[in-house]
Amino acid sequence: MGAGFCQDAGVQYLTIEMPVRLWQRVDGCVDNSMAVDVVDGIMESVSAGSCVRDAGWRASAAYSGDRDQFGWPPSEHLLPITLRRSHWDWTLSQLERWEPYETDGVVADARAVIGEAIRAA
Repeated sequence: MGAGFCQDAGVQYLTIEMPVRLWQRVDGCVDNSMAVDVVDGIMESVSAGSCVRDAGWRASAAYSGDRDQFGWPPSEHLLPITLRRSHWDWTLSQLERWEPYETDGVVADARAVIGEAIRAA
């Protein structure tokens, strides 16, 4: 796992690599947030979630090997996800939002990977 940082026209982008198994939980938490927030009319959250999920789909689509029955690369394959720094911060807040409902520690693992990469950037 690793991270890379670049800046374009004042917008900071950060690429964080994480195993597919962690990204799947990130994607699920983001999807949950979008589903709740669209009902509550929090469109900034829905927009951020769309950007986050799209970045994951793009990284997954770039993989050219075998996929599971749902179309995902192997669970330990590292996906390089590139997002605006603000979207990573939003993603961390969504993982914190849904972490109380998890039972296996995967959200905490994903949060740790993202948090460490942000601190290192």
